Amino acid sequence: MTILIAEDDEALRLLLTDFLEGMGHTVNSAGDGMELVKMALSQRPDLVVTDLHMPQMTGNSMIAMLDMYPGLAGIPIIIITGATASELSEMGIPKEIPVLAKPFDFAKIASEVEKISA
Repeated sequence: MTILIAEDDEALRLLLTDFLEGMGHTVNSAGDGMELVKMALSQRPDLVVTDLHMPQMTGNSMIAMLDMYPGLAGIPIIIITGATASELSEMGIPKEIPVLAKPFDFAKIASEVEKISA
């Protein structure tokens, strides 16, 4: 499966990349939402893993932008964030998108990725 990661914390981005590649996936990463959208337009991913609070373009704005492109709308997404439940509610994050709170357990990421790839 091809996975794109949007995470502005470089250390976490590298950890996620290594972990998901270790699961056998092809992974590319971006430091912000705008960079990820550009990547997604050139290589449609099977899954996007994203933070919400990033420079240039937030994860929430990135999700909305991906949905504007017919070839990218509906791509499965996993959110990793430090946002509170009330912040998530205010952002209008769809309930079907899995949200993992930082710090998160890599076993939870693995479980969500396996559900999507099944």
